[in-house]
Amino acid sequence: MPKQARCGSVLTLLLLAAASAAQDKPVDRKSSLPKVVSAFVPFYPELARQTHIQGTVTLRVSTDGKRVSGVEAENGHRLLVTAAVQNVKAWRFEPHVPTAFEVTFHYKLLDAKCDSECNCESVEKESVVLQVPTNVEVSAVVVMLCDPAVEIRHKN
Repeated sequence: MPKQARCGSVLTLLLLAAASAAQDKPVDRKSSLPKVVSAFVPFYPELARQTHIQGTVTLRVSTDGKRVSGVEAENGHRLLVTAAVQNVKAWRFEPHVPTAFEVTFHYKLLDAKCDSECNCESVEKESVVLQVPTNVEVSAVVVMLCDPAVEIRHKN
């Protein structure tokens, strides 16, 4: 094999190895995600709270470089999906290259304990944790129905 052909083959192998190594490098997903500059605080949907619905919603969000341009629900109860989609549609971003990413909303109901006079409280406090644009956690105290104890008096 001529010397030039061997050099060409070696050069080709080196380029392929370099390209392969570049593809194996982990991509920093956080640096490629758009930065949220405006958003509303998400609330637990009242009907979902009253009917004791909780769970996870995963959305696929597309952006146009400044705003949300599309949202597709990948999973979740429809009451929770509706609330999550409405919240995400209000997000605004720093200018960026249009992109798509997943965001997960976790909706959790907190148990409440009631005393004999129907004063109900939860050990945990309601909260919202925003780790936008990839994770949102919303918790609320479950709606309790309570019938207070009433003293029964006997007629003499």
